[in-house]
Order: sequence, then structure tokens, then C-alpha cells
Amino acid sequence: ISACLVGSEMCIRDRGRALQMISARPERLQAVTRNIEATIGVEYELIAVDNSVEGRGICAVYNEGASRARYPFLCFVHEDVEFLSQDWGVRALAHFSHDEGLALIGLAGSRYKAATPSGWHSGDDDDLCINVLHGASRASANAAFAKPADSGSAICVPVVALDGVWLFARRTAWVETRFDERLGGFHFYDVDFSLRVARRGKIAVVFDIELLHFSLGSFAEAWARQALAYADAAPVALPFSCSTPSNPGLLRRKEAAAVRYWLRLLRRAQLPWALRIRWLRAVGILRLSLIHISEPTRQAEI
Repeated sequence: ISACLVGSEMCIRDRGRALQMISARPERLQAVTRNIEATIGVEYELIAVDNSVEGRGICAVYNEGASRARYPFLCFVHEDVEFLSQDWGVRALAHFSHDEGLALIGLAGSRYKAATPSGWHSGDDDDLCINVLHGASRASANAAFAKPADSGSAICVPVVALDGVWLFARRTAWVETRFDERLGGFHFYDVDFSLRVARRGKIAVVFDIELLHFSLGSFAEAWARQALAYADAAPVALPFSCSTPSNPGLLRRKEAAAVRYWLRLLRRAQLPWALRIRWLRAVGILRLSLIHISEPTRQAEI
């Protein structure tokens, strides 16, 4: 496994041996490095890219790390995490061994990506798949868990969009898709990459790996601007889902759920008034257009 980290250090490890380390803020990356070594359970290399000087977008950094990787599987992970499952690398690889069509997995995602400006979660709990703990420590962490009732006992549930805290992919899927470096900054790289991979193959959320994430993410002004821009120029026809909604009424319900969810979330963000008006206009135009929808959603090829 080749694990790519974005942080303030550079550390390339080969079979547990550190070859180079340049540190500006060593504590966080050193902690996750020790955690990975103690829990991954398979041979790996760790590629942590120093982005403290150039300040490039995460897509460029991840592409650089992946291009340096030498193993057939890639793991893209934030540095503010702690793996709680022993031998999580073994578990991740097992999913790909059991399904040759599987291209990408994560720990949080959705079976539906709305056309309305939104993140990977489109607001409908029937489509939500997540198994992540959030908090400053294990003792204070809150578990975010959701699994569609119709998925039964499956521990690998197909989705179309993934959260980027942990992405595990076949290297061939990255070669075919790559992260889009036109997306600057640190938002929507995960939505975009997973949607484009889902257009070609199968992606899924897995429920047998536990991860503690020390932050909840940021949905402030930069995120909102990127959300509007992405909704206007998404490379995949939206809405996009694992299955085509059976009737226009269901489609309207899912889009309305996305509108409500993200309006509630963004109310707390203290966005500039001009940006709030842009968002409301985008949502309003979408609501009017939904009345006339006649074509089914694009279906993921899974």
C-alpha cells in the first residue's frame, strides 16, 4: 500500500525505515505516522508531501504523491486522524480481492449526489453511509454512523460520492482519473474524484474499518464559493445516483432534502450577504427547473 499524506512534513518510509524527514510542525504527522505503523498490518510506504511553503491545492499534492508511489493500491488520508482498527490495511485489501470491479472505497459517502450545490452528502438519510468517529480524543469522540436499511449485513455498500478523510483506491483507478488540479484549494477534490471514478467503475463505503477524525471540516466562505462553482460546471451529469429514482416525485424529494440540509448547515457559517444571495438564487432556479424534469438521473455503473 502507498499511503499519501498532506501535511507540514515530508517523510518517505520504506518498510518501516525513515529515509527523509523535513519538519515544520512535527507533532501531528509524527503521531499519525506511528499510528499507521502500529495498525496497518501490511507492507507499505508512507509519502507525506511538504506543502507548507508552496501552498498548492490538495489535488496537485495528492497527484504528486501518487505519482511517486510504487504499490498497486493508494491510500489518501488526512493527517488529523487516528486509526482504531488493527490490520485495517488487510481489511481494505480484502474488499478489492472479493470484488474485481471495485475501484475506490472510503468511510463516508452517499448513494445520491444532488444537482443542487452541496457536498458529498445530499441530505437524505436513506442514501447516507458513514462510519467515522469525530472528536479531540477517543474518550470524547462522537460516532457518526449511518447505513441504509436495505443494505442488510453488507460491510461494503456502493455509493457515488465519498468524503476525503480516507480514500483507498486501486492505482489504476487513479491513473485513469487523477485528481483535477483545476480545483484549487482544499474543497471538492473528494466529491469530484469519487464521482468521476464512479462513472467508470464501482466505489463504496466500508464498515469494518474504524477511524477517529479530530476535526469536522469547514463549510465557510471558501467552501460555499467552490460548491456554487462546482455545481455549475460538474464533469458528471447531476443528479447522479446508484439507482435511477422511479418517479419525478422522488427526485424532487431528494433535491428538496439537499436544499434544506445545506441551507441549515450554511446558516451557521456567517457567509457574506452577497454570497448568501448567490446561493439562494442558485437553489431557487433549481427548484423551478425541477418541475419540468423529464429525464432520469444518470446511473452509476456499478
